[in-house]
Amino acid sequence: MPAANQSVELTGCYIAAIGYLVQIRPARCRAVHLIVYEKIMKIRLGTISDTKKISQTHKDSIQKLCKDHYSSENIEKWTSILDPKIYENAIKEKILIVAEEENEILGFGILDVYNSELCAIYVDPEHTKKGVAADLLHKLESLALEKNVNRLNTCSTMNALEFYKHHGYIDTEKSFHQLPNGVKLECIKMYKILIKHV
Repeated sequence: MPAANQSVELTGCYIAAIGYLVQIRPARCRAVHLIVYEKIMKIRLGTISDTKKISQTHKDSIQKLCKDHYSSENIEKWTSILDPKIYENAIKEKILIVAEEENEILGFGILDVYNSELCAIYVDPEHTKKGVAADLLHKLESLALEKNVNRLNTCSTMNALEFYKHHGYIDTEKSFHQLPNGVKLECIKMYKILIKHV
């Protein structure tokens, strides 16, 4: 795949591009010029100005990715408390990171260093199966190790259980996470021993 903004000439009528924005001209089969703009995702610390986007990403993720594991009533009550202000506290008191591409929030994750807890990883449902959640997880684990956290605990939603198992987390027991409005959500307590690679 050519570098970003590089123009190349292709012969034939069939062009396939995965993960790239493609501009083709002219629209003839003899020869076309293909300009490729590579999309680059970056992971950075969240800021107060991100909180509205984070809130919407969180709601969309729950509504679409959790619907087969939780009742519609619980999902409605769950998303009703996700005011942008709650992420301000996470930014100030914990470590909140976002995955961003062209000013769009693709997902976010929260790490509580003091309690050695991975609090959350949520991805926009339009960007699943692209490695966003894995990248967020690896970054949070790396940050935990930098803070001398060697064991990371989490309470996985039912739909994310296999994701965490795939990345080395061990499930210990079923539990319930109680939301501020009293709703109890079934979850799985898990942990992982982190290893610092030299």
